[in-house]
Amino acid sequence: MNRRTGAAFAILLTIALLAAAGCSPSTPTDGSGEQTSPDFTVCTHEAYVSDPDISGDTVVWTDERNGNQDIYGYDLDTGTEFPVITDSTDQSHPDVAGDIVVWMDSANESYDIYGYNLSSRAQFPICTDAATQWYPQVSGNTVVWTDERNGDSDIYGYDLSTDTEFPICTAAGEQNQPVISGDIVAWRDMRNHQPGIYGYDLSSGTGFPIILEDADEEDLRWHLDMDGDVIVWEYLIMDGEYVTVRDIYGYDLTTDTEFPICTNESDKYLPTVSGDIVIWLDERGGSIGIYGYDLSSGREFPVYTSQHIPRTPAISGDVVVWQDYLSGAWVIYGDRLSFE
Repeated sequence: MNRRTGAAFAILLTIALLAAAGCSPSTPTDGSGEQTSPDFTVCTHEAYVSDPDISGDTVVWTDERNGNQDIYGYDLDTGTEFPVITDSTDQSHPDVAGDIVVWMDSANESYDIYGYNLSSRAQFPICTDAATQWYPQVSGNTVVWTDERNGDSDIYGYDLSTDTEFPICTAAGEQNQPVISGDIVAWRDMRNHQPGIYGYDLSSGTGFPIILEDADEEDLRWHLDMDGDVIVWEYLIMDGEYVTVRDIYGYDLTTDTEFPICTNESDKYLPTVSGDIVIWLDERGGSIGIYGYDLSSGREFPVYTSQHIPRTPAISGDVVVWQDYLSGAWVIYGDRLSFE
């Protein structure tokens, strides 16, 4: 979805004001540490459920109730659960945007990319190349994924309106973790043995570097997500093979500026963004919780703090969903954010 006008200016102004006041943008405004409860339950049963994603009123996830991995969905408006694909092979890692759900599918021995139109209830193939295709993402009429047909990992795309597949980046070295919002695709790139984040403008057919990391420095940017002009990621500082610092950072494409979102001493990971809200998993206080940050106001807030084990949060608008372990079973929970 599009970000509000002036959000880029608000980000920089907020950081500057907080710095002048002597506090970090990641300082929580509600530090009570009290346990919170989710607003609603999406799915609960004895089978393993994972990888929830959400767009508008639709939640999708990977579900093993049938003895293999399938994709199920839930309509928040009607409170109705429904199967998306229940094939005898494995389907996993769904992504949803509007009426389109995409996923990894093992029907042809190696993983392919398939899709489903929620309005027409029609399933369709997107990429069935003999090589492996990984982790699709969808925005509007465009699907992107990591593809291994050329002997290493590249970025490919598919236009749903024209049924046309096209390469996005096939440079030497590894490219993976693509994310997409509107006409912009971003991914992690290892061309020329220099790690970094690259982007591609679908409307102009132009590629461009976003962040080039110094190969001599032990820092990495990982687990990307994107909405509008903002990309978020984990910022890792490595000591050999070990992570010593794991923070959450963002990047504004309109100003070409990287900025901190949360830099406290706890481990933080799997950030995701929708509009002005960034959420992530956070291990502060000795347990894993979900925290959020409002880019427009510079306010951090807890979303869900408990003694359970939340994983893989996703956000659309003011609704957050995640998988959690409760009473011996994995469930999908949700929370509707509210701000005074």
